[in-house]
Amino acid sequence: MAVPLKAGDGGRYYEYVIESIKGMITRGELKCGERIPSERELAARFNVSRVPIREALKILEYMGVLDSSRGDGTYVKNITVEDLFGKLDFPMATTADTLMDLLELRISLEAFAAYYAAQRRTKADIAALDQTITDMREAKKAPSVDGDNIQKLREISYEFHRLLVRSAHNSVLSSVYENLYELLDVSRQFTTNSSGISYNSILAHEAIFNKIVQQDASGAREAMEEHLSDVRVNLSTRLAEAGAKQPLHSASEDDPRTLSGG
Repeated sequence: MAVPLKAGDGGRYYEYVIESIKGMITRGELKCGERIPSERELAARFNVSRVPIREALKILEYMGVLDSSRGDGTYVKNITVEDLFGKLDFPMATTADTLMDLLELRISLEAFAAYYAAQRRTKADIAALDQTITDMREAKKAPSVDGDNIQKLREISYEFHRLLVRSAHNSVLSSVYENLYELLDVSRQFTTNSSGISYNSILAHEAIFNKIVQQDASGAREAMEEHLSDVRVNLSTRLAEAGAKQPLHSASEDDPRTLSGG
């Protein structure tokens, strides 16, 4: 097994995890079909928190290197060394333009979803969405914000948007959104700040939810567009301040370059 690696150079921890797992596969320490160590074991091994471990695993799964569909862990897929290196180019070269394009795609998909969710939502949909709002507020009240809590806030926010898309009851939209989730999540990670999501973001989620409850389709679409447009403005401003035409890295509690939440 590889020697535990401590990240440095600006806190780009998830890159080190990706490179380390890639090296373990190419050296044969992790073989095709083999289950990889747990998040906790990997965090201890690489001397980082579990947040960059999750980010790295999600990117590797999206790129087709890992597979977590079995439900009992994450496994190495049947992949050649040539494929391995080719598939890892995307996450290492995510630029400001790519992030803005991804956010534009989110706005289009989720505004469409909000419009039809307001028309078609069921009582079960409303109850599920309401629960995510409650969970979001409770998580935000936590006395301290560590890596796991930041991840929890991200996951609750994603669950709200995912449930909203499902509430549109459009099978094609749901399929497209689910299949694009890992790619969209690259954008979402850059629009989440060091405390997970802001109170303003929670209020924006509540505004969208209220329009859906009221069956105000146009209002729900506008509320979603306004929420994600605010995220886009904040993202654009922060990227400009950072001179972000250079390759970027996703925000986490390990990275001081944090962006406002969405």
